Amino acid sequence: MLFTGDAVAASPVDGRVMLGVFHVDRDRAVASFRRLAGLEAEVACFGHGDAVTAGAGDALRASGRTYGAVG
Repeated sequence: MLFTGDAVAASPVDGRVMLGVFHVDRDRAVASFRRLAGLEAEVACFGHGDAVTAGAGDALRASGRTYGAVG
């Protein structure tokens, strides 16, 4: 189980995982996202939005590609 705080969020519109919006340094935020996406978490809970209750690591990696955060 992964608790991301504000580093990652779930979109209130469609539930997709996204980079958290509460940051002042985008490069550092993406680096944090990259580290979190590298974890093999099944469940992820965010500071904002609904939790991902299955395949959270895969969801983070898929979203991370949008930001160039994950290869």
